[in-house]
Amino acid sequence: MNAHQLLRSIREARFKYETVFRFPYVNLVCSSDDFRGLRQEERESNFADRLNTTIAELRKTLHNSLLSLRLLTIEEFAREYPGNNRRERGHHWLSAMIDQESSKRLNPIKKEPLDLQVIHFYGYKGGQARSTLLGILSQALAEDGWKVLVVDSDIEAPSLDILYGRTVYSLSKTLLGVVQGQENIEPERVKNPPGEGYVDLIACRPKQEDFDIDASAFALRCVLDPMLIEDAAQRISQFAMDKNYDVLFVDHRSGLSPLTLPWMSVLPGPTVIFVKLDEQWRPAERFIKSILQTNPSQPGLFVSWKPDEEPLNSYENRNISQIDTLLDLLASTLSENAEIGEDFEAELSSLEVRDHWICWPYDSAFRQSRLPATDKLFSDSLQSLNAIRSLLDISYKKKSEPIIDENQQLTLHPSGALDDGDLIQTEALRELKVPNNSITYILGRKGTGKTRLLRELTKLRIGEALLVDSHSRDQQGLKSPSPELTEAAELYKDSPEKLWWNLLMAAIDIPDTSTNNLIESFNVQMNRSGDDHPKSGDDRFISQVIEKLQGKPKRTFFIDGLETAFNARLIFSYVEALFRFVQTIQSDSRLSDYVNIKLFLRSDLVNRGYQNLEQQLAGKTIYLSWNTQAIFNFVLSRISQISWYKNKFQNIVQKINDKNSEILEGSLSIDECEELLMMAFPIKIKTNNLATKTFLKTYFADSASDPGASDKLRYYPRIFDDFLNAIADTSLISSGSFTQLQIIEEKINPSLIFAAHEQAARNYLSQLQSELNYLINLGYNDSENENKIQSLLTAFEGLKTPFKLDERVEELKQKTGISSSSIRTAIDKMKNVGMFEDRPNYPGELRVGRLFKSSLKMKYNRRGKNQSIDDFCLD
Repeated sequence: MNAHQLLRSIREARFKYETVFRFPYVNLVCSSDDFRGLRQEERESNFADRLNTTIAELRKTLHNSLLSLRLLTIEEFAREYPGNNRRERGHHWLSAMIDQESSKRLNPIKKEPLDLQVIHFYGYKGGQARSTLLGILSQALAEDGWKVLVVDSDIEAPSLDILYGRTVYSLSKTLLGVVQGQENIEPERVKNPPGEGYVDLIACRPKQEDFDIDASAFALRCVLDPMLIEDAAQRISQFAMDKNYDVLFVDHRSGLSPLTLPWMSVLPGPTVIFVKLDEQWRPAERFIKSILQTNPSQPGLFVSWKPDEEPLNSYENRNISQIDTLLDLLASTLSENAEIGEDFEAELSSLEVRDHWICWPYDSAFRQSRLPATDKLFSDSLQSLNAIRSLLDISYKKKSEPIIDENQQLTLHPSGALDDGDLIQTEALRELKVPNNSITYILGRKGTGKTRLLRELTKLRIGEALLVDSHSRDQQGLKSPSPELTEAAELYKDSPEKLWWNLLMAAIDIPDTSTNNLIESFNVQMNRSGDDHPKSGDDRFISQVIEKLQGKPKRTFFIDGLETAFNARLIFSYVEALFRFVQTIQSDSRLSDYVNIKLFLRSDLVNRGYQNLEQQLAGKTIYLSWNTQAIFNFVLSRISQISWYKNKFQNIVQKINDKNSEILEGSLSIDECEELLMMAFPIKIKTNNLATKTFLKTYFADSASDPGASDKLRYYPRIFDDFLNAIADTSLISSGSFTQLQIIEEKINPSLIFAAHEQAARNYLSQLQSELNYLINLGYNDSENENKIQSLLTAFEGLKTPFKLDERVEELKQKTGISSSSIRTAIDKMKNVGMFEDRPNYPGELRVGRLFKSSLKMKYNRRGKNQSIDDFCLD
């Protein structure tokens, strides 16, 4: 006998019975007048006889099914279970199955309605892209102004942090922390598009191996007591309401996880159920029905991912039987819980709920990214996404106020250390402005805005400057370079981590990192350390830092300006030591609970194969890059702030100001940006017979590879800044004074556009050269090194691009006298900063980056694929 047969026999014997779940047992309470006057043993014998079974068989069935039998008289039953007073404890698949077996209609406990929507995501089988659709849906809602909180409840195989590209280390950001009673819940901001919407994640557990035992115990505790997750669900829902989230997404474990029904019962809401139409879901029909019954007024919907390019009609026709069966489960749930009136027919079939099955079509966008941007999805995918939103009542946009930068126009400057112009709300800025974010490494090439970002974040009190660009005028942090830093670099060159530990302790000893206070504290710390100071990384050294941190509030420190902080002999050893220093802080909760370090680094300083660096960067890195839309918004914002354009193009500037909020958000479309730009710029540049739109996109773009960047063409604000300023003030054009008219036929002179671009490119090379002096080591001292680098850059004038590397090295050796190995190393460093790039499909050949062709005065070789460089010559 099994449990199903037992319950059927009880019904056939006409016993009145009730089931009450009190974890982990289901109390099976049977009542009959035949039990009156009998002892318990006699009642059991009577009960077994009427079921035509033995006591041994009865007890075996009860034991196997976790049923606890109670035999009562009618009076005893009425006294102990008056009305619907079932006093159940916990929720589980076991009780749900028995409720279905008993045809018991659910009567959920009446609760105050939650002031947020809850949506569950579940699949009986894994590998059906459940988490992927959750991510896409959360992203779309955030773009429409929704504040979304996502919980990763898949305790056996959590992955949402990876899906969103984040690495969570803090216990307070996790479900494990909630269960363990962490005082604060601090979700990780994982999506932060323009506007007021965002996606916050409560990850399942911290990344560190230190929490493996806790995570294992967590999974076991939830099996032993599902009430743990019910309490966590209640706490998270209260937190979500207190923080004014609009919707809560819960990602569930596949199969019969003990956590699924507790979440759904405590926080009822529709469920997006993922079903692959391969028949393997069939054994789960009743489990799916149990899920639908947790929120009978709006049970949910089904999503099936179609993994190939089979036509949709063919796919549906081939699987119509499975689709109908699934929709019948949904129709049945809705019918059973309908409020039936005299003239109302509640019987629903799959036909009435046909729209609740959604096919997600094949979409190659998912080959390129785990979570592609919404605008990268095919139209069929967007249609399915919109259908899902409609069924879940989350299809509308939240009204939001535009984000407007409060900076007033002060100084416009291409250097982020000096610029006070309006700041475009890039994705990086939006993510870094989120308190307690886990982003540690802000990487980008020169001119992508690292220093400007740091200044803005410091103003917003997100953190404190610890090391800054030497041109910074904010009087915060230690300047790079500075006499103090240079002295320390020589002192600690054999144990470079000491410098970072001393700088940290100097900052901890003072209430803020104003430059004068930090210099004084750093000097004191260096004098205090001396030669007897413990070696870097030694536990005794870390203990001293921990002792200083005790009782102090958590602080976040920013480090920038590394490109010029150390000479070429020392820079990479200090950068490598910095990575070890940061990793030590992150991996030791005694430190990470009090200190957070964020590094603003040029990406070429990272790409050197430091030990375990890839793992260290995973989930904690932002690569700064400006795509076409973002840079065009930046250009418009600058035009509206430069006096010359205000005077010469008043109508255009007024139109730009009318779009100011969209421009500052970086959200004005490329088409709209171009429409405004073409009111000031000519349609075509006769100098190169190129459309101006194309010129602005391609001549300012850097196409050289940069790991982590999301767009092939990338731009640099400071180059456009110099370009716009050179147009407005032709005296800035150094290669011969520009004597022509600035404006011809009410548009900017095309010749001026071309000349201004060349000047901006030269300026950028000059700025980059100052950092090449620290990156490339060609001399015994700084002066000799700078002279040789200048000689090498000058030697490129008149040379052809693309070129064979081996041949070019020999040419440069003859022109400069620098050794072949040194030139080869220098060109490799120049590749890292985008000056050169590998020529596709031509092994051993390089070509100059678009931005550097004119500044290096190289000449372009146009030739066929089968022609060698030697076969081609210039006129």
